[in-house]
Amino acid sequence: MPQRIFRKTDFSTVFLHWALVATLAISLLTGLRIAADAPGNTWARAVDSILLQGNVIVWHVWSAITLAFVMIAYVAFLIRARLQRRIKIDALAVASLVGTDKKRRWRAVNLVIYWISFALLAASTVTGLLLYALPNLFSYVNVLQIHLILAWSVLAYVVLHVIAQLAYGGLVHLFKIINPRLVYGSAALSAVAVASLAAVSITVIDGVTYPTLEVRKIDTAPKIDGLADDAAWEDAPRVEIATARGINAPDGNTVTARMVHDGETLYALFQWNDPTRSQKHLPLQKTDKGWKVLQFEFDVQDEDTYYEDKFGVMFAASSELAGAGTSHLGGQPIEGKPAPSGGRGLHYTTDGSIVDVWHWKSVRTGSFNQIDDNYFGPPMEVDPKKSRYTGGYTQDPKTGGGYAMNWEKFSTDIITPTHLPKDPALIEKYQNIPMAPKTTDTVAFAMQADDMQPYDPALDTYPVGTIMPSVIVNGPHEGDRGEVFADAVWNDGVWTLEAQRKMDTTSKYDFTLQPDVPVYMWVAVFDHTQTRHSQHLRPVELRMEATPADE
Repeated sequence: MPQRIFRKTDFSTVFLHWALVATLAISLLTGLRIAADAPGNTWARAVDSILLQGNVIVWHVWSAITLAFVMIAYVAFLIRARLQRRIKIDALAVASLVGTDKKRRWRAVNLVIYWISFALLAASTVTGLLLYALPNLFSYVNVLQIHLILAWSVLAYVVLHVIAQLAYGGLVHLFKIINPRLVYGSAALSAVAVASLAAVSITVIDGVTYPTLEVRKIDTAPKIDGLADDAAWEDAPRVEIATARGINAPDGNTVTARMVHDGETLYALFQWNDPTRSQKHLPLQKTDKGWKVLQFEFDVQDEDTYYEDKFGVMFAASSELAGAGTSHLGGQPIEGKPAPSGGRGLHYTTDGSIVDVWHWKSVRTGSFNQIDDNYFGPPMEVDPKKSRYTGGYTQDPKTGGGYAMNWEKFSTDIITPTHLPKDPALIEKYQNIPMAPKTTDTVAFAMQADDMQPYDPALDTYPVGTIMPSVIVNGPHEGDRGEVFADAVWNDGVWTLEAQRKMDTTSKYDFTLQPDVPVYMWVAVFDHTQTRHSQHLRPVELRMEATPADE
C-alpha cells in the first residue's frame, strides 16, 4: 500500500490560520456569554458550560483588536508574497462552478466560501465597531441582532469550510494546515510589521479619542434643586453620552453631563430621557393571605417591573477599571465564592483598586436628597448575615440614617411587615394610583420612619387590595455613605439630577478631582430596573480647570 504523503503549506498561512481560529473562538465564546446575559435567551442554558466567565467584555474587545491584526496581516502577506491568486475568483473559477471537472468545481466552491468568510468578518467588524463606539447612530437593537446573526453565521461557515476542504482534497489536503514549511519569510515579517502598526494605531486612536468633559472653575455655586436653571450651568461645557442595552430602553438613553467646581466643591448635572417617572418600588399589597410584595424577579436580583428609576456614575483613575473592567459575567465568576443571584455575574476589581460609584435611587435616597455613595473593590469575604453576595460591590461606611425594607424576610409568597402606619390615612394617597408599571407616578412609594409603628397583627385590619410602600426612610445617610448631596426632578420625559460633593472627602472610597490627574467616568440609566441598566464601553475623561493656587 503506498505511503500517504501529507502536503505542506507556508508557515505564515499556518500561523495566521490558527491565530484566526483562536481569536474567533475567543470572540465567539465571549460574545455568546455577553448575549446570554440578555433576558429570554433560553438557548444560553444549553451552552452555558462552554462559555467563558469573568471579564469577558474586555476580552471580547481585545479579541476584536486581535482579529483586526490577523485580517490585516493576512492581506499584507498575500500582497507582499504575491499570492493573491489563492483567493482570486476569475473567469475560469466562475466557469468551474458549473463545469464537469469535480476537482476544479470544488476549488471554485472553496474560493466562494473564502469570500463569504471575508464578508462575514468585515460585517462583524463594522457592526461591532458601531456597538462599541457609535451605539446611537442606528437602532442599537437592530445592529446587535445583526451582530449576533453574524456570529452564528461564522460558526456555520467553519463547518462549511471544513466540509468543502475535505471534498476538494480529502484529509491529505486538510492536514496541510498543520504541516508548515519555511518560505516567504520576508513577506511574513512585513505583514506582521504592518498589522502590528495597525493594531497599535487602533488602540492608541481609541484611547486619545475618548469623549472629554472640562470641569470649569466658577464663582457662584448652583443651587442643588434638580431644576438646572442656574447661571453656573449656562456656559458649562457638556458631553453627551450614548448608553444602550437597558432592559426597558433597549435602544438606549442619551445622558447629558456637565460639571463645575469652586475649588472646594464639585457640582454635577446629569440629564437623560425617560418616558415615565417610575417610583412604584416593590409595593406591598394586602391579599386574603396577608401582605405580598409586587414583583416578578426580585428574588434573583433581576426585577424589571416594580422598581424605582435609578442612575449610576462610576469614577476611576484608569480607563480600564470601571465600566467593563469591573463587570465579570457568568454563573460562577469567582471560584470558591457564592454564585451571583440570577447567574448573571458580579462587579469587582482584580488589582486591589477602588472604583467610586454614585448610585442615585429615586425613592430610597431621593427621599432624603442624597446619592448612595458606593464602590467596587476586590471580592469581599462572605457575610453569613447577608442573603446576597455582591462580589466587590458595596456601600461606603455609614454611621446612621438610610432606609430599610418593610419586611422581616423577603418571600415571593407572603411576607410579614416590620411596621404599619401610625395613621391609616397616611397611605390613602397610594390607593388610587394606577399600578401599571409603565405609567408615570405622582408620588414616591416611601414612608417616613417617624410615621410608622411596629407591626402588630391586631393592628393589621387593612382590607384586601390595600397598597402600602415597602421603603421606610430613616433620614439621610451619615458618614462616608452620605457625602454626595443631590436633588432630581422628572419633567416631560426627562430626568434632571443635580449633585454636589467635596472635591476631596479624604475617604479612600472616593475619587479626588484635581488638575493633571486623569479621572474617567461612566454612567448608567436604570429605567425602573434593578440591575439591567443601560451602559457604554468608552469612558469620558474629566479634565479639571485649575484654580490659581493650582497653577
